This record gives sequence, C-alpha cells and structure tokens, in this order.
Amino acid sequence: MPRLNPEILTDFATLIFEASELPPDVARQVAKSLVLANLSGHDSHGVIRIIEYVAWTKCGWVNPHGPLTVVREQPCILILDGDFGFGQVIGRRAMELGIAKAKTDGACILSLRRSGHLGRIGEFMEQAASAGLVCFALTNTHGSGVLVAPFGGCERRLSANPLAGAAPLPNGPPIMMDISTSTIAEGKIKVARSRGDSLPAGLFVNSSGEASTSPEEYYASPPGALLPMAGHKGFALSMLCEVFAGAMTGAGCSKQGVERVANGFMAFLLDPAAFAGTEFVSSELGNLAEWVKSSRLQDGFDSIQLPGEPEVAARDQRSHSGIDIDDRTWRKICEIAASVNVAIPVIEALRD
Repeated sequence: MPRLNPEILTDFATLIFEASELPPDVARQVAKSLVLANLSGHDSHGVIRIIEYVAWTKCGWVNPHGPLTVVREQPCILILDGDFGFGQVIGRRAMELGIAKAKTDGACILSLRRSGHLGRIGEFMEQAASAGLVCFALTNTHGSGVLVAPFGGCERRLSANPLAGAAPLPNGPPIMMDISTSTIAEGKIKVARSRGDSLPAGLFVNSSGEASTSPEEYYASPPGALLPMAGHKGFALSMLCEVFAGAMTGAGCSKQGVERVANGFMAFLLDPAAFAGTEFVSSELGNLAEWVKSSRLQDGFDSIQLPGEPEVAARDQRSHSGIDIDDRTWRKICEIAASVNVAIPVIEALRD
C-alpha cells in the first residue's frame, strides 16, 4: 500500500486533471479538495474519485468550464445554477456568494442546482464557519445516484442524501457535522472493495434483501442496496433531503432513468449577529462544548470528541505521516496517469 506526501499527491492529481482537459485553476481546486478529504479521514471522497471524475469528464457528465450563474436573488434568497461544473469549484464559489449575502442580509437560503459532484460537503460547512456563520445544508443527487432502500424495502430508491452543518466555536475548530442519511456512504463500500475488505453486518442488503457484509454483493447484478441510517429516522431525513435539495432547488428528486450524477444543494447560512448576537452565540456554544466534554467517560473511551474533531485529528496525523492509498485504487489512478502521459511520482520510500 503506497503512502504519499499530501503535497505530492495534490500535484499528481492536478497534473492528471489538467491532462484530462480541465482548466488549470479547476484542476488544482478539485485536486486540493480530494486530498483534503483524504487528510480528513474520508478516503471515500478522496483521490479514489479521480477514477470517476476523469470518466465523467470524458462522457460529458461534468463540464470543466461550467460557470456558476445567479438565477434569481432577493432578500435572504440566492438561487444558483452550476451548469454541471466541478462541484469542488462550484460549491466553494456558491458558498462565497452565500456567505456574502448572509453577512449583508443576516441570513441566506442558498439554492444550487446542476452542480457536479460536490464531494465532501463538510468542506463547505467549514468554509461558512470560518466566516463566522452558522450553516446547515441538505444534498441530493439530482435524481440519479439511487443507492438506498426505503425503510422496510430492499430495492434502491434514494441516494445517500447527506446532511451537513457547522458552527464556529470561540476556541478551537468549529462544530462540524457531515453525515449520509444511509448507514454508510457508498464511497466507503467502494474503498472496502478496493482493499478487499468485508464490512460489518447491518449496513446493506444484497439483491435478495438479505443482510450482507460483502462489497461484491452490493455491486453485483442485480445490485444490493444501502439501508437508511437508524431505520425510519434516516429514511425520514433522506426524504427531506429530496424535498429541499431536490424539489425546492429545481434539481429534481430521486427517480428511475437518470444517469448523470450531479448534486442539488440547499444551505441555510445564518449570521449570529442578526439573531441572538455574536457574543452570546459564541459564549453559549463555547460553554456547551465544555459542558458536553465534561461528561464521565464510558469504558473504552479516552475522550469525548465533538463533531468535526475526528477530522481535525486525522488531518494532523496524515499531514505528518502521509496518505495511504490502497493498491487497487493506486493502480487505477496510475493507469489513468499513464494514459494521459503524466509521470507517476516515486513513492518507494514512503511504502509501508
């Protein structure tokens, strides 16, 4: 299993994307976002996505030059269209506009449709929190990416439909949540498959509706289906993602026959100054964090980590030790690099 320096991996991914006809600034941002996902401990949204992104660019699912346009703007509402541009670029630009509007109006309901795959939504939540805003977001896959069975069902009907949110703390990293409404993100099954690993029971069913631990059964023909997180609760949350990110944005809800993978996205950005006041909100959240962390620990735990802290810890560790890429994924990425005449970095010194 190769282990790569994050900077070298970012440069390598950038060169692959540039050679795949992405503009240099787009290639760089996409590469940075993918490596940031790896650094944050979310390999499912990291450089493993190079394989899909290059294929999607070739078939026209992603528009490397897709501009972000304002469809309509009114007080506290901003409706945007991404023209299927790369989500790592479209999403960051959309959040910049939403942050500016929230700072002016006190709040912004940000509606985005026709964005390419946004990747790790937590990146955009961290962006809002770093600007001093509180944010909550819902995402769907524009009608495609149907992976999850409804509660009580065994056939795919919904996407993983993530929920995300963040709030700044007076000291330390923000509270940050980024979770799928399914038991597991599909990308994590992809990673397990690449590594030849099995998964815990209870995450998905095979095509017969039986519990399975084999990624190969999930990707079989006919395929298996992910299960909703916490049963009916995750199912209900997933349906609301379809309401807000699918229907309300104009992206469309999960349905049969939509092949192009893209994202609908709705975010609520709130400026604490326009509500209870920045000082009060900051003080309350700081006290909340301390109160929560003061709980007596269960056996097997050495600390209580707030949402977002595991990502910060992973970044610190992986920034120093490097990012592990499973052999199967690395081989596929190198094959893509060779096909577009990009030199493969020397990694022998960093192998386990």
